[in-house]
Amino acid sequence: MPKLKDIARFTTPVDINDERTTPVTSSMVKPGLTFTETVRSILGRQTQPLSVLEITELVSRETKRPYDETYIRLALKELQGAGKVSSRKETSQERAIRGGGESNAARSMRASLFWSPAGIVPPRTVAEAVSGLTLFKPEQFTARKIYKYSTKKIQREHLDAQLNSVAPVPPTNSNAVVDYLIEKMVTERTAEIQSQLDAANAKLAKLQELFKSAL
Repeated sequence: MPKLKDIARFTTPVDINDERTTPVTSSMVKPGLTFTETVRSILGRQTQPLSVLEITELVSRETKRPYDETYIRLALKELQGAGKVSSRKETSQERAIRGGGESNAARSMRASLFWSPAGIVPPRTVAEAVSGLTLFKPEQFTARKIYKYSTKKIQREHLDAQLNSVAPVPPTNSNAVVDYLIEKMVTERTAEIQSQLDAANAKLAKLQELFKSAL
């Protein structure tokens, strides 16, 4: 048998103006865009196909959060898989345009250009599609003089330095060099002979002691 409170629940009239009883409809819910959809939305408002670097800069500016290029690449890959974004490699001419006419731009690696909605990617016609962001910037540097030396000269200087640290430099004229070498050889030979003589004298002294003890 049902209780009185259960009967009252089914029989009590509902006030449709009461906010507490008003059902929540889907039209009242405003879900936020996912990050991937945010990337697609930002790219879809552009008038030029953009590289990953440029898309990363735009997304970081609009969301006020510093994003890494890898994160943007993952979002673009997901969008391409869903058929919402298309891409292609830029031509050498487009690379040069993006580089502001720099001669090195056309010879460097070409970037991928992304476009939304998916379809044919239009040609890139301007260098600065994102305000303040360019592919190449002029380098600021102070010119310095670079001195070049021959390899043989460097080797000779190193050899001379090593010789100077081991022995004095002999005279430069040929006769003096010969005299210097002879004197050096005589000195070394004399020292060797003196060493042998000292060893022989030591042995002779021992023999004499043995003879004296034997007598």
